[in-house]
Amino acid sequence: MGYDVTDYFTINGKSFPMTQPIRVKKGDVVRVRFIGAGGEFHEMHLHGHDMLVTHKDGLPLPHPYYADTVLVGPGERYDVIVKMNNPGRFIFHDHIDRHVTARGKFPGGAITVIEYDGIPKEPWYVWAKKDYQPNFFYSDSMKEGYGIFNNPDFAGQPLERQRRRHGDE
Repeated sequence: MGYDVTDYFTINGKSFPMTQPIRVKKGDVVRVRFIGAGGEFHEMHLHGHDMLVTHKDGLPLPHPYYADTVLVGPGERYDVIVKMNNPGRFIFHDHIDRHVTARGKFPGGAITVIEYDGIPKEPWYVWAKKDYQPNFFYSDSMKEGYGIFNNPDFAGQPLERQRRRHGDE
């Protein structure tokens, strides 16, 4: 069995529906940093808003540009600025179909939502009754200054070790 099969895609290490919405108010300005942490390209797309691409690989672009989809290659980093000027609820996801699945099951993978304050949460909405983790995107930690900040929601679970039988590899 090969181990090079990529079948899970994430935002901040979590696959939808374990991601969190980005909660905003009308008039907010949000910076998003895309990091191509895997070995594949990603096409990050935000519905209802344009993204101003301002930085690539940590360096300011001499000519920032607007895009509705940002192609992020392996090892690349992009910073985008989004003005929150269109109240509602908008999906923010990878436009490559396979990347919005978790082991082939849709929806999953690299999906989140821009969620404006005051928009009603219908019962079908995945985060309608779910506890919100306000530091999922480390926005609280970034207010604390420099340093390393632990987020308990990202702590792993220990794996149970199985005893090897004679002859198992």
